[in-house]
Amino acid sequence: MSNINKGQQLTGLPSAEPGGKKPMSMGWGIGLSMGAVWFATHCGGGFATGNQEVNFYVKFGWYSVFLPIIAMILLGWGHRNALVLAKDHKAYNYKAYADVLYHPYEKHFGIIFEFGNLMLIACAVSTAIAGAGSLLQSTIGLHYGIGITSVGFITLLLTIFGGGLIIKALNFKTYFLIPTLGLLAYLGIEAGALQWQNFIATKESFGSSFGEAVWLMLIYVGFQSFTAMPMLSASQNIKTTKECNWFMFFGTLFNGVFLLLVCIMLLGFAPGSVKQTLPVYYVTTQLGIDWLKVLYSIILFVALLGSGVALTFAAVARFESVIKPVGMFASLQARRIFVSFLTIAICTGISIFGLTNIVVKGYGSVGYIGLFFVLIPEIIIGTIKIRNNARKRKEMGIDEEAL
Repeated sequence: MSNINKGQQLTGLPSAEPGGKKPMSMGWGIGLSMGAVWFATHCGGGFATGNQEVNFYVKFGWYSVFLPIIAMILLGWGHRNALVLAKDHKAYNYKAYADVLYHPYEKHFGIIFEFGNLMLIACAVSTAIAGAGSLLQSTIGLHYGIGITSVGFITLLLTIFGGGLIIKALNFKTYFLIPTLGLLAYLGIEAGALQWQNFIATKESFGSSFGEAVWLMLIYVGFQSFTAMPMLSASQNIKTTKECNWFMFFGTLFNGVFLLLVCIMLLGFAPGSVKQTLPVYYVTTQLGIDWLKVLYSIILFVALLGSGVALTFAAVARFESVIKPVGMFASLQARRIFVSFLTIAICTGISIFGLTNIVVKGYGSVGYIGLFFVLIPEIIIGTIKIRNNARKRKEMGIDEEAL
């Protein structure tokens, strides 16, 4: 059997006679819903701490008022191409997608892709634990080491014994997190207006070069490129390229504007905010609105906990079938508990280094992999393959406007 039969063929073609046309559809509804999936994936607990925004944008001063938009345009382009390829080849999981993107060299590059994806999971779980530990230290004065150990233990319990109801409840965190963070951004931008406007007027870059700022932006886009993975599994309702284009429009708009607003808010409280482990929490202390500080702290803690649980489940789903079902691992539940324990133990150990080190060094390392082995291939190779697929459909007499 040739490689073409391993998912490389155009399996997404409509069942229509050559020359036939499918009913026209605006496609914006599915594009909007998928854009919302990207938005929810991007704006999780790690994003809500503000640490990522500070270390990849705000610490470069006034550059942070336009680089976030450029970053989301590049990321939106890569994600759009990923969904088009997934549609064309029915590649709705990251293994099948990697085979399509890297074909005919999938045996070589697929391993790198998976390694980067596993590194991202490790960094994300570690970020959740470290962020929650830092929050407990800032709010109630709990020692950081005790905090991360407690959070790791709670995450393990929820992963092993948490029923479907608990997991579903944690998934609702985004519905509370985004409005709260949005309110904070509005109030923070207003309160820090003189500061951020002054930085823009004087083009203050805190001594950093434009080249360095652009490079860190690309690294941010690099590790965020792996967020295409959950979108692939949710993209089975996408039928046309037009829907993917709408996804890029809405997703870039949502993520770009929200990222920009949070960056401007934090810039308004710089340089103080740049020195913080939890920059957004620092803003809540400066606003002097006690109920908002408490609300944000509670929602952020739940969001970080939810992210840790969800990503630990992702690790379990990946490795539960790798362990041979013999001896003590004969039970599927035993294998799941073992993978959960090992994942959280490793990530709790990583979290000892602190949230900022994980964001800068951990996500930075993943960013290199994502930039050169995911985003750039998606934009260059992905565009070529998408155009070739469109050409083949045209040769078959299939109406491209319907796709």
